[in-house]
Amino acid sequence: MGVTQTERPQPPTLRITLPGWAAGLREPVLLGAVSLIAISLVLRALILKDSYFVEDDLLFVGNAYESGLTPDFVTRVHKGHFMPGALALTWVLSRIAPYDWLLVATVTFLAQGLLGVLALRLLRSLFGTRPAVLLPLAVLLLCPLTVPPLGWWASALNAVPLQLAMVLALTAQVRFARGEGARYGRHAMAWTVMGMAFSTKGVFVAFLLFAVTTAFLRDREAGWIRSMLAELGRHRRLWGAYAVLLAAYTALYLARRDTAPGEGASTPRLDVAVDLVGLMLGRTFPSGAVGGPFTWSPVTPAGGMAGPSDVVVAVSWLVLAALVAVTVAYRRRALRVWVILAGYLVLADAVPTVIARGGHVALVGAEARYVADAVVVFAVGLGLALLPLRGETDAYRRPLPGRSALSLAAGLAAGAYLVASVVSTEAYRATLSGDRVRAYLETVAAELARVPDDVVIYPAPVPDDIVLPLNGDRRLSDRLLAPLARPAIRTRMAHPEPSHEAVVFGKDGRLARMSIFGFFRTPAQGEGCLRSVDGAVVLPEAVSENRRGFAGALSYAADRPLSATVEIGGEQIVLNLRRTPGDRVHFPVSGSGRGMRVVMDDPAAQVCVTGVALGVPKAEGE
Repeated sequence: MGVTQTERPQPPTLRITLPGWAAGLREPVLLGAVSLIAISLVLRALILKDSYFVEDDLLFVGNAYESGLTPDFVTRVHKGHFMPGALALTWVLSRIAPYDWLLVATVTFLAQGLLGVLALRLLRSLFGTRPAVLLPLAVLLLCPLTVPPLGWWASALNAVPLQLAMVLALTAQVRFARGEGARYGRHAMAWTVMGMAFSTKGVFVAFLLFAVTTAFLRDREAGWIRSMLAELGRHRRLWGAYAVLLAAYTALYLARRDTAPGEGASTPRLDVAVDLVGLMLGRTFPSGAVGGPFTWSPVTPAGGMAGPSDVVVAVSWLVLAALVAVTVAYRRRALRVWVILAGYLVLADAVPTVIARGGHVALVGAEARYVADAVVVFAVGLGLALLPLRGETDAYRRPLPGRSALSLAAGLAAGAYLVASVVSTEAYRATLSGDRVRAYLETVAAELARVPDDVVIYPAPVPDDIVLPLNGDRRLSDRLLAPLARPAIRTRMAHPEPSHEAVVFGKDGRLARMSIFGFFRTPAQGEGCLRSVDGAVVLPEAVSENRRGFAGALSYAADRPLSATVEIGGEQIVLNLRRTPGDRVHFPVSGSGRGMRVVMDDPAAQVCVTGVALGVPKAEGE
């Protein structure tokens, strides 16, 4: 009898279909690009974690709370910077949550992530999906020169949107130059406008687009000058529109320049300008471009400045010189890349910085934020100097070395750049410390949360190590700290009233009894009271200043409650005098002039004025 064998059913096969964008990650190039983007984001997350608000950040928030989101507000010039988009973004984020570092750091981080994705798209659009695009991508994403602006919010508001605008404008211009539609030319202009809205340097994006277009995207064989002339003739409406745009922007900037009196453009000093440019273009950019500077010194509240050693500077120049020599020897038109980069560094970075800061101190040439935007030009230029464009057949002057040798060289270069950049970035992170400002603002917030709505808080300068004195009245607490208060207290901070219990913020952020720093008068030796004539104390040497945050104080002894009138600078201030633990009353002063009278409204009252003060409020004991 035979045995019948039955077939066993096969188990079902599980198939997972990846979405299109994820399936593309199976390509080694895209996987490598995603890895570079991830590494850059990790490094930047660490920078943002250790950073916090710095000086100008507080001024921005204070300005936002004093103004509505109006054309007048967004078109103000801040220390030479015209940046309507940055001010508008500051206003929105500050109204959502003032001094919330997690919020602004998240926005910055997301913008940085978007920059990585868009930069990859630009490089693929130019050169296709090939392993060699990872090198310029690594430079654009990991260059240490782009790190310092990231952790300083006021700088990130300029730097990151400008880099985004440059990448987006170049991408659109590439598509326009390839004949994919006139709308891409308009898109490139729109992204240029975005860059101009966030940074004054945005005006140079138009010149960058024109240079790249005529050097590599049009009439490459005709010669660069002839290509420029042909481009101006062929697309005169587009470039004419750019000219009108730049003229309108310049006119608006000049019209609004007086909104920042005493700041911005100045007459440079020759010695300062020379040293500044020497630092910026001779040491800061070269060392950072090759992955340095490795050391950051001196250290400011916003982090360290580029302080490369002489050895690092020398090696950097040798690397850059070798790069220029090799690319010019092999790649047709590579010299144009380095001309564009040099022109951008001089015209977009060095000249504006000299105009804005060349009358003060040359050390600003060591601030990486002034050349961070040039990293985009350097990275894209590196690709143009090494790789053929999509569809370009005559890219090289002579045969290249074998593919394996090129792959090995590119891999070693990218690896070395990655290591150097990580070392430099971590060295910069070690210079960051937001603990002081963080502790101060957290203490202020806690103090404002516990006080009653009728508290009288007078404006006082925040500590010098929080905001420098050169910022004048903009550093007063009623502007910078009021955003942390409830609306009722915020209003009272802006308009303090005479009070026997006035308080101010001390250097530690706590509220303390108020005293006055400035003019002070007490009775002459042997006398218990200031002399009065017909019920009035006259102080001809007292001087009131027409400045924000000016105040006075009167100490006294009275037999019963009464009122007194202080006459000063054409202003009359009525004070109610009553018995209090300190027998002292503070009052705001808004007028200006010489001479002060304290008049008792009831001349028959027994009042002894034991002291008069006039000046700047400060915490008692400081």
